Amino acid sequence: MSDRATVAVIGLTLVAAAVRFWRIGHQSFWYDEAFTVVLVHRSPSAMFSLLPKTELTPPLYYCVAWVWVRVFGYGEAALRSLSALAGVATVPVIYAAAKELISRRAGLVAAALAAFNPLLIWYSQEARSYSLLVLLGTLSLLAFAHVRLPRPSVRWIIAWFVVSSLTLATHYFGALAVVPEAVWLVWVHRRDRRVLLAIAGVAAVGCGLLPIALTQRQNANWIAWWPLNKRLSQLTPQLLLGTGAPARTVLKLAGAAAVLLAAFMLARRADTAERRGAFIAATLVLLGFALSLLLILLGVDELITRNLIVVLIPLIVLIAAGLGARRAWWFGWVGAGTLCAIGAVVAISVSVDRHFQRPDWRGLARAIGPQLPVGSGRALLLQNYPGILPLQLYMPGLRFIKAPGVRVREVYVVAATEGLPKAWFCWWGSACNLSPSLLDTSIHLRGFHQDGPVFQVSQFEVLRLRAARPVRVTPREVSRALSTTTPTLPFDGLLFQRPA
Repeated sequence: MSDRATVAVIGLTLVAAAVRFWRIGHQSFWYDEAFTVVLVHRSPSAMFSLLPKTELTPPLYYCVAWVWVRVFGYGEAALRSLSALAGVATVPVIYAAAKELISRRAGLVAAALAAFNPLLIWYSQEARSYSLLVLLGTLSLLAFAHVRLPRPSVRWIIAWFVVSSLTLATHYFGALAVVPEAVWLVWVHRRDRRVLLAIAGVAAVGCGLLPIALTQRQNANWIAWWPLNKRLSQLTPQLLLGTGAPARTVLKLAGAAAVLLAAFMLARRADTAERRGAFIAATLVLLGFALSLLLILLGVDELITRNLIVVLIPLIVLIAAGLGARRAWWFGWVGAGTLCAIGAVVAISVSVDRHFQRPDWRGLARAIGPQLPVGSGRALLLQNYPGILPLQLYMPGLRFIKAPGVRVREVYVVAATEGLPKAWFCWWGSACNLSPSLLDTSIHLRGFHQDGPVFQVSQFEVLRLRAARPVRVTPREVSRALSTTTPTLPFDGLLFQRPA
């Protein structure tokens, strides 16, 4: 690596660290992250027994996170820092992979695009497996770039086997990166027993993960409920812009123009070696997408953007091949700068605008207060949100109220004021995780009176009811007390926080 390239990669890595660690803990854990928190708090045996019931991914990330939190802590910033570190490490690795496949210039462009990609930034700030999956998938691509050569060294063959196996052990959809690489290597090295043995080893690892994958299949039913065409339409804009962005139409057009410029530069300004490397990257992308569609035909319909995130790595390399072509001149840097600027705008906007952020369950818990009424607990009614997570993380002792009811002196009615309608297909951690509703201020419970005005907490409105002495409340009684404009309360929709 030349001195200039070294400085550039170090600079891009530092920028990637800044945008990934900035405000990493200012948002609450959201629904999916809550399951990670629950798992890493358990003992190893309890974690492994619970994993098939709550997750759709293999155990590697949770094993690493289990160790991580015992060193750095269980808070939002501490737990998410594992993903942030993986996201930062991806930048120099993708430089090395693109440099080996195409050129040093393409490597620098790829590193810049990865540093500023909004989707990669978002999942670098989430306590889930996706950022680690991207890092391992990028390491797999780097090893593949060396193994594809006519006489690969044993060291690189072993490296590809190890990181490809770890990729599969992090997320089943890591196969979208590993399988295309394996197909290419089988074609190129069909007489090299060393490579074939490594591929067979990765296949054995994949087969070993099948039992837990089949057990977890029931957890993915919600994805196939949504029309495939709606999910497919999300892929391109979300890979480019992430899951939340202002002025989305304008940014889409600018990003599309930069990608078209990359295609033009690749066709007209790239040399033979650059086109050869780009062809390999394009093949990996197409095979990855084709495999995801094949899985649907086989009955495994889990196609959403985050499950295909690993395909973004060779896609970035492919775009970088065009924008980083030797004869692209300043046009290539303009295109790369445009995509990086788009990423920076989206990342900053998402970070400072609560409309694009995760629901503020932590703020809601603080507003309700840590002090419980003397001699009793408090009841909470979450309108249009019948779950207990992740609020339970911030309100210890929270549980569902069953039919006999409980004696409480406070009842809090909570409604989300922001979010997206249920008709919109939404699966990420922004405010679309909530279903907005009109706060039922007309609720009347025997023995309770309204205590103070309705108050706002980020995406929530809260009404507090108080009784002079503990009063028994039941889900049926609360459901009957709701106005006709409020949906009927589900049986397990009322929560209770125990006294300390």
